[in-house]
Amino acid sequence: MENDKLALIWQASGYLDSQLIKIYLESFGLEVFIFGESIGASYGLTNTPLGEVEIYVRKEDESNALEFLDQYEFGSGEK
Repeated sequence: MENDKLALIWQASGYLDSQLIKIYLESFGLEVFIFGESIGASYGLTNTPLGEVEIYVRKEDESNALEFLDQYEFGSGEK
């Protein structure tokens, strides 16, 4: 999906993973948008391109979102 107002920040492997990331980012007050193949959710596909879900935030929130995701992946301590 192309949109000049949104920035792609994460590619989740399936609906559940996307919801986890979405809720995590929303807990910091960010507005989050998810886009994915509907067939992936219907058939429970997760490790294929059909199960991939893209997560976007507004461009002005991109740096904050990436920082929060960095903390999510590596913890708040040292990497």
